[in-house]
This record gives sequence, structure tokens and C-alpha cells, in this order.
Amino acid sequence: MATSGSNHARDGGQDSPSVAPLPSILIVDDSHDSANTLCSLFGAHGYKTHVAYDGLAALEAAKAHLPDVILLDLGMPELDGVHAARFFREDEQLKNKVLIAVTGHADELHRSQCEAVGFDYVFAKPAAWENLKSTIDRLWSKRKAP
Repeated sequence: MATSGSNHARDGGQDSPSVAPLPSILIVDDSHDSANTLCSLFGAHGYKTHVAYDGLAALEAAKAHLPDVILLDLGMPELDGVHAARFFREDEQLKNKVLIAVTGHADELHRSQCEAVGFDYVFAKPAAWENLKSTIDRLWSKRKAP
């Protein structure tokens, strides 16, 4: 797996043939263990994944890879997930991507902030793998439908 020059983003995933193409996913979390675990899980199931470990690296990775889905932690240093989401929603190439918060900050205040900036869904950590995967697939299918 290659790392970016700033050592804050990494590519992962596998190319595997399947009937319907799976969405590409950018995983953003300042917890390297959490981000890498999700990257491994999605990669093992055939998704193309990219990882960024902070909000600024997420902006760079999203512009470089144009993922279909962005999983975003809220509580990160430098640029938190809510502010990163604003940038994604204002960017012409990224504004229609599926945006999902996966966070330890899933109280009502944070959920309303997520709704205000355009998150499609909010998961409290730890998110159950099957729920996360099925939600991503469902939201992405709706988003890509004509």
C-alpha cells in the first residue's frame, strides 16, 4: 500500500471482479487503528479504499481519488469532520458523494450539525460492520440511480 508524501493518507483495497461494481470509499479517521481496520474490512470485500488520517489530508485525497463514498470521523484535530464535510458539499466534484459520519460524537447536537452540513447518515462508534456495509450500499445505489 502506497502512502502520500505527507504520510497522512494511504491507498488500499483490491481489484476483484463482481457482478455490480462496488463504490470506492475514502475512510477518514485520526485513529490509525480505526481507519486501517475499516480499510482492511472493505478491501477484503472488494471495495477500492483510500485512507486519510486528518481532515486536511481527506480534502487532498478526496480531490485526488474522487471516491463514491466518504466515511468521516467528526472529532479530528486541525480540521474536524463537520468542517471537512462543508468543503466536500461546496466542491463541484465532491458535492454529490455519499457522506457518512462514523463518530464517537453521535449525540443530538452533533447529529443536528451533521444534518445541517449535508451528511447522508451518522453512525455512532463502534459501527457494526453489516449495518455500515448495507447502509453504504443502499445510499450509494440510490445516489447512482438515474
